[in-house]
Amino acid sequence: MSRGVPLYGLCALVCIALGACSSSSSSAQSARPLAVKADGTLDPDKVDLSGAPGVTPDEQHRAEALLRSTIVEIQRWSDVAQAKRDGFASIGDRFTGSEHFVHWDWINDGKVLDATRPESLVYKVQPDGRRILEAAMFILPATYTLSNTPDLGGPLTQFHIHTVLCFDRSPVPSFHRPARPDGSCPPPFVKRLTTPMVHVWIRPNPCGPFAAIGGFANGTVKQGERTACDRDHGSPADI
Repeated sequence: MSRGVPLYGLCALVCIALGACSSSSSSAQSARPLAVKADGTLDPDKVDLSGAPGVTPDEQHRAEALLRSTIVEIQRWSDVAQAKRDGFASIGDRFTGSEHFVHWDWINDGKVLDATRPESLVYKVQPDGRRILEAAMFILPATYTLSNTPDLGGPLTQFHIHTVLCFDRSPVPSFHRPARPDGSCPPPFVKRLTTPMVHVWIRPNPCGPFAAIGGFANGTVKQGERTACDRDHGSPADI
């Protein structure tokens, strides 16, 4: 979430232009970009995440299942007005080009990686103010850290945390600023959304359907890992 810089496609800039991400393209021979329907969303009936090295059949199955269910289930919130009626609230980051709506009551509700109860929705903000639903963001409850995340999809999926986002203390928090250079939030602001999370994109993303978002809020991944970029299953361009 970076001020003045659209987020959608920043993964491509980081992964491709800067070369900061790992890629499986050199060794995966059968992996292909995911099929896209006429409405611009990924086709749940043609999800195929095969060909990625180091992924077990069980991991591929779990990743495909979550992607399919997410594509189908979150369509009910394509209209942001419906999302608001159902309890999602903007964190106030529309200035970035991608706006996160969080259902704060669902973060610690005991439901994990449930496409019928995603903790957050991500909308691409259009120049005319319209919002296009592009992803869900699944946020794990407070019992999880990067050291005990579920084995979702092996190398296909990567959880991250945020350590630089300062929010107000209201019951429905809004983002106000990044943390100070020493990592702290100036009073009265506090850090939120610090537990592991993973995006699931229902529209083509250059770094694949589980890509992170870049910018100043680029998440921190598990120590020893690099931010993943699944170019094999990603779209050839930011479309």
